[in-house]
Amino acid sequence: MPLPAFLRWLFPIVEQEATTLLQEQTKTLIQEQINPTYSASSPTQEDWYWGRLATGSEEDYYWRRLSDNWYQKDVIPSTYLELHNSCYEAYNANPLAFAIIEITTSFVLGKGVVVAAQQPEVQRVLEDFWNDPDNHMDTRVYALCTELSLYGEQFIRFFVSPYDGRVKIRQIDPSIIDQIETDPDDIETPLRFHRRPIGPSGSMPGDPTPVSPQEQHNLEGEWFQAGKEVVQFTINKVSNAKRGKSDLATLLPWLRRYKDWLTDRVRINKYKGAFLWDVQLTGADRKTIERKKAEYSYPPEPGTVIIHNEAEQWTAVKPEINANEAAEDGRALKLMIAVGAQLPEHYLSDGNNGNRATAVEMGLPTLLKFQRRQHVMRAMLRTILDRVLREAQRVGHLGKEIDTGYDIVFPEIDVADHQTLAYATQLLVSALSAAKAQGWVSDETAMRMLFQFAGEEVDINAERARIHKEPAS
Repeated sequence: MPLPAFLRWLFPIVEQEATTLLQEQTKTLIQEQINPTYSASSPTQEDWYWGRLATGSEEDYYWRRLSDNWYQKDVIPSTYLELHNSCYEAYNANPLAFAIIEITTSFVLGKGVVVAAQQPEVQRVLEDFWNDPDNHMDTRVYALCTELSLYGEQFIRFFVSPYDGRVKIRQIDPSIIDQIETDPDDIETPLRFHRRPIGPSGSMPGDPTPVSPQEQHNLEGEWFQAGKEVVQFTINKVSNAKRGKSDLATLLPWLRRYKDWLTDRVRINKYKGAFLWDVQLTGADRKTIERKKAEYSYPPEPGTVIIHNEAEQWTAVKPEINANEAAEDGRALKLMIAVGAQLPEHYLSDGNNGNRATAVEMGLPTLLKFQRRQHVMRAMLRTILDRVLREAQRVGHLGKEIDTGYDIVFPEIDVADHQTLAYATQLLVSALSAAKAQGWVSDETAMRMLFQFAGEEVDINAERARIHKEPAS
């Protein structure tokens, strides 16, 4: 039976409305899965950076990324550049961000590192590289550590002389590396790095001047072979990511919020002492009020005397700001930054909330973090110095069979109270001596307990053999 005319007209409209409603409900469900704050509140900066798929904006959720596969954990290039620039801006404009980076460098490197080789010939090659004015490694190591912490990665480019094997290194700004090509079966093995096009220097759009080969090269970008021309070092990344992450990346929203909070506090305190004069005129008409407004268009100077009759009443009105109530809000923001930076509160210029014993206990995780960063820096420097030694062997400055072993000595990071440890060691030695005299422990057991207390891993048998070889005093 055919449908009536009005139903044939109404059915497409109902179908369209039902389809639209279903699409909106589906979109809302998807958005809530991607971003839990979609329906609850406005998305925060963290949601755009680190939300599901890490796409950076709502429009990108339904598009496949060209930069890499969806299962890899790198943010899209535009988000990476935004993070990179935001971290650099915070380092230069936010004192707290500057302190977090500089504290890391100061603890990790201290007064510097020492490279000591076992063979004099190897030591001489390493010192020539280290003291080369083009490398100035005594100061460059601080730049390497600072920028590794600030950018989350470092790209080191090698320039090698084919004649004498002299090695010169330069740091590449990570923001101009836009592609990293890795082994298809092993993402942890990079094959080459691409430097983004940087454009010809000094030219203007529409300039008919011919472009030189070097400028044309800049327009097209450049690929660097991994390992031979450029090496990459990263921190704060998972195994399935290609790019490192700055120590400030997770802190950026909270650094901004704390800075905004402090700025508001400065404004509040500025106007906390401000006041205005309220002048009340008894029984005055509009004409009298306008005349008085013109007369008092310039407020009285401080220290001046105001003389008036009983028809005028002057009152100083101050704002009721109650600025003292916000102190705990600022501390809560700073604690969020401190825990994200793995720094105790007293490292961030706030020593009023704890005693010395608490400070010592809180500092241990921080110093372990710095020790871990020393391992990263040691691996970076070893990669560079190994390349120097290989080039020296290539040109014959070092023999192929020579022992190229060397040590990289970092400053010790120690929180121990040496006076307390020395007193405890003295008591332990006395106790072990008494136990040995009573026949309760052997020499080997006593030595093992002593070295365990000192936190040193020593081969007891080898140590006893060395003792027996020493001449008796």
